[in-house]
Amino acid sequence: MDYDQQQLSTEQSSKPHDNIDKVPNEKWQHSRKALPFKEFDLEIDYVDSLSFEVEYYTSKDQTSAAIHEIDQEKIVGEKALNQLTPHFMELSFDQDSTEEEVIDDVIHVFGLDDTYKEFKLRVIYNNGNRAVYED
Repeated sequence: MDYDQQQLSTEQSSKPHDNIDKVPNEKWQHSRKALPFKEFDLEIDYVDSLSFEVEYYTSKDQTSAAIHEIDQEKIVGEKALNQLTPHFMELSFDQDSTEEEVIDDVIHVFGLDDTYKEFKLRVIYNNGNRAVYED
C-alpha cells in the first residue's frame, strides 16, 4: 500500500477511541510489547488539504487503530493494525529523542511528503509520559 499523503481519522467522540474498531490483544501481544508507546495520534495536513491521520491506542485488553486519508476509505481495526504494525516496528524514536528526530523518523518511516503545512503527533509512552511533537 502506498502511504504517500495518506490520512487517518481521529474523529472526536464522547470517549477517547470510541470511534475506532478494537481488536483483542492476544494477536498483537508481541508487537504491542515491543513498541515504546501505548498511544500514537498523528495528524499531518498538506497545503492542498490532503491530510494523513493515524490513531493507535492499546490497553491491557484491546488495541484499536485507524488510518484515514481525505477522499479515501477509512481503514480501521485489524486491517489498520496490519498496515501500521510494520511501520511502528521501524520507528526508532523514544521519549529521549528531540522533536526534530521524532518528526523526521515518522515522515521517513511512513514514506510521507515532508512539505506538510502542519505536523502534530501526540504520544503516550509505556511509562505514562506524554509528549506532543509539532511543526
